[in-house]
Amino acid sequence: MDKTELENLFSAMMDEPETFPEGAREIFNILTQVTLEYRDQMLASRSTLVTVNDVQTSLSWLVPSLATGNIPKMENPVCMELLERWLGALKTLPNKHDTS
Repeated sequence: MDKTELENLFSAMMDEPETFPEGAREIFNILTQVTLEYRDQMLASRSTLVTVNDVQTSLSWLVPSLATGNIPKMENPVCMELLERWLGALKTLPNKHDTS
């Protein structure tokens, strides 16, 4: 999924959330909540702004990181930390494909 496809997906989810499966909405809500909490924490504790570009950069690595289990080394610590927070939050979701 390229950047444009991802942006279109998120735009569609914001415009018509009821058309997406519950699981997709749950993931979208988690990513949004974690991002907003991180933004507020960075502003309060370090007077650092989390930019749209930071979120887009982290988002571009989310699916590859989930697929491979590898986290890229990014030079921007804000992007890196946001990606790590997303991955940590998504690990709390139950694995619906687990057959054990």
